[in-house]
Amino acid sequence: MKITANLPLSRRSAGFTLIEILAVILIIGILSTFVIPNVISAIGQGKSTACRANLEQIKRGFLEYETKYSRIPGQSGVGFFASLITDKTWAPSVKNTKTLTCPAVQLNFLTPGQDGIPTEDWFLPENRDAIDGGWSSYAGRDQRRKPLRGFNGRGKTALVADDNDPEGNHDTTTNVLWDNLQVRALELIDVQAEGLLDESEEVTFIPVGADSPIEGLQALSLTK
Repeated sequence: MKITANLPLSRRSAGFTLIEILAVILIIGILSTFVIPNVISAIGQGKSTACRANLEQIKRGFLEYETKYSRIPGQSGVGFFASLITDKTWAPSVKNTKTLTCPAVQLNFLTPGQDGIPTEDWFLPENRDAIDGGWSSYAGRDQRRKPLRGFNGRGKTALVADDNDPEGNHDTTTNVLWDNLQVRALELIDVQAEGLLDESEEVTFIPVGADSPIEGLQALSLTK
């Protein structure tokens, strides 16, 4: 008598065929080529949009500050906009601290984040003397070199901007709050087209601060 073993279906179909494995590899390759870069780009654009929203909030904070004190902040660099909290126009909170730094840069990369200071305590008045360029990924007005008395400029010099230090906060874009309280971005390709940056060099961001090729950004300080 011939006996035929009836193997369970799950045992007979276990594993993948070579064609199935090749198909999976092909799909992964397609995703890597087309989908993933678009996702990364979308995330970057989202952070740039959030950055501009921060600058809009800082603008409103400056107007509140000016109304409360009949003057504008006198500190330089990060201290210029940190004054919104240190001078008690804004309450110290996690939300307000996050508003004062670019969302494209993680908080734990900044000095107070590395030192373990609670986020809501970064800009307390008692920290005023310690606050420098390492406390935010924004650069603020240099009130010592480029003093400003009011928010009635012509949009030619910056109040606050991405510090792009040591590299660009965003791919090719630098978001800026100008002295007329308008938020307007600068694009690397436009700066290169104007001849302010050499296109032949491997430049990926616009320098900010005293050495910037953009005169309006020279009014900012990366330190105090």
